[in-house]
Amino acid sequence: MNNTQATTLTGYSSKAQLLVLLGSFLTGSVSFADEPIENFMDMPLADLLSMEVTSVSKKKQRLDETAAAIFVITQEDIRRSGVTSIPEALRLAPGLQVAHIDANKWAISSRGFNNQFANKLLVMIDGRTVYTPTFSGVYWDVQDTLLEDIDRIEVIRGPGAAVWGANAVNGVINIITRNAGQTEGGLVSLAAGNQEKALAGFRYGTGIGDQAAARIYVKYTDRDASWFPSMDGEGDDGWQSLRAGFRADGELSQRDLWTIQGDMYDTDQNQTVLEWKDPSLPENAIYAPFYAVPWVKDTVDSSGWNLLARWERNASTGSNTQLQIYLDHTDRSEMILDQTHDTLDIDFQQQLSPLSAHDLIWGLGYRRIRDDFDNTFLGAMNPERSTRDLYSAFVQDEIVLSPQQWRLILGSKFEHNDYTGFEVQPSIRMLWTPDSHNTFWGAVSRAVRTPSRLERGSRMVSIIVPPIPPYVPQPTVVHSLGNENFDSEKMLAYELGYRTHPRENISLDLALFYNDYDDLRSFEAVQPQDLLSDVTFDNKLSSNSYGLELVLDWWPLDWWRLQASYSYLRVSVSPDKNSVDPDSNNPLSEGSSPDHQLTVRSMMDLRDDLSLDLWASYVDELSRTAYSLKDSSVPAYTSFNARLAWTPARNIELSLVGQNLFDDHHPEFIGENFLTPTEVKRSWHIQMRWDF
Repeated sequence: MNNTQATTLTGYSSKAQLLVLLGSFLTGSVSFADEPIENFMDMPLADLLSMEVTSVSKKKQRLDETAAAIFVITQEDIRRSGVTSIPEALRLAPGLQVAHIDANKWAISSRGFNNQFANKLLVMIDGRTVYTPTFSGVYWDVQDTLLEDIDRIEVIRGPGAAVWGANAVNGVINIITRNAGQTEGGLVSLAAGNQEKALAGFRYGTGIGDQAAARIYVKYTDRDASWFPSMDGEGDDGWQSLRAGFRADGELSQRDLWTIQGDMYDTDQNQTVLEWKDPSLPENAIYAPFYAVPWVKDTVDSSGWNLLARWERNASTGSNTQLQIYLDHTDRSEMILDQTHDTLDIDFQQQLSPLSAHDLIWGLGYRRIRDDFDNTFLGAMNPERSTRDLYSAFVQDEIVLSPQQWRLILGSKFEHNDYTGFEVQPSIRMLWTPDSHNTFWGAVSRAVRTPSRLERGSRMVSIIVPPIPPYVPQPTVVHSLGNENFDSEKMLAYELGYRTHPRENISLDLALFYNDYDDLRSFEAVQPQDLLSDVTFDNKLSSNSYGLELVLDWWPLDWWRLQASYSYLRVSVSPDKNSVDPDSNNPLSEGSSPDHQLTVRSMMDLRDDLSLDLWASYVDELSRTAYSLKDSSVPAYTSFNARLAWTPARNIELSLVGQNLFDDHHPEFIGENFLTPTEVKRSWHIQMRWDF
């Protein structure tokens, strides 16, 4: 079964609309900010631990008082790492596996089950869900913004379904951008190198009266191709992207806040693929007997836009009401399929304290998704057009059992979808803070991953078997088929955590977990006695996984920070007794994520105007990463990155960044046979940032 071929789906693009977005926000008085580029070492460790986060419980709470395995990637982490994309920034978080498939595709997951379309990780940008309902995964190539405008990325390892709902099974990633009032003035960011051929970003923000502020941004990237070992040279998977956006924040009164923001993007990507030809067409006889054409150059055109509005009222201490509405439109087109999606999402929530020891938060949600596909020989959806509705509600109560020591958090999400009906996802969490330096927490949670459009109704070419006279007189097209009875995947998670801050310059964060999965996706033969049988999606796999994640933060000196993280993961998968899975999915589920990952970062301010940052990572071997390629192992590798930055003037920073410096090129992940295997090259780029 060719899973990548079965799920790489797409639409069309429109560059002209980007100019419209810019023109509407170029008014207002001009003012220049005189804030210097932030110094990372100005934020002491105690401030980092007390940072407020919102992704765990949909409310503001201190990082060191959360009953979840959460890690925050700050703006300064992003800047000092030297990364130029959101997927690369996610490598900073423990417990996540981030791997390049080719120059414009990533496999990203939390706590296992990684592939190009990892579907157990919920990803949001400012609370807007950015997954594609075609396969419940993420097209990472189109998830971007001006990195300098990101305030922080909150990464939760483990389920967050009790407040966020379906697909928040193994983790939640929430990318949060800065309030417009924090980005007044201008910014220009330019970069160029052997992989980052050209990167340019511009942002301008201004105040609007005394009660509001707005900003606009434009970002352009041109990235080079990766290394193709089968061709012993550079491949043909380079890509370009252009995007623009705006954000405005303001006050209606002392209690009422509002936000309006939006983005538009257009990307043009290249990929080298294996193309199956239709044997029923006479003109394709020249491709007999296999009807497979390797190394075909294909283009992927993606475009889209989104618009979000949010209103928030702070009535009193501990009381908050919020209403958020967003629209999202995506088009994607490539050889296998064209697709268009439109999403309307309405979310209401309220936080209140009905009793002195209770902090209650509840909410209601509605989402409508409309899609349209242009079917091809390679891939088809049935029906070609559909509209689906999702209704949801959640409630969570944080109960103080003992002042400043024990807290009990009870909550659940209730959802109704058009595929599996009613779903309940409860959670119980306990937090114990015996003193200001130590925090213990534990949790038991249930989460589900609801079916995707692909799994419920599709027909995808997996392979074409040539004639074998006299047994198989004609070439046989073997398909993977959707299953209208495909059910939700279920998971029950058990977690324990400990955070300690024994001294003012050192902290440690430990998380342990055990996950029990049921009704995982399998591919079952439609006719088990037939060696050339089609396969269909089914729920006949079970699994359990366990592991730990450890983060150590240490300031040996005022100007030197060290951060180390280690992750261990073990996954075991078994088929049901009545499973007739011809592709043996359990080796893939067990082997697509590394057992061990280790990261060490060193951040040094050598002088007031000079900093040096080093970043080394070890990723254990992957035994199998592709459904269709049994020999898709990836050896262990170590990457080493370095960044040297100089600040010649108050608001100007020049930096030189080197990535993957240990070798010329190495593989990180092998996709399905639809894609030609590639490797990540050693790279460098120079960057200039000017704040004015």
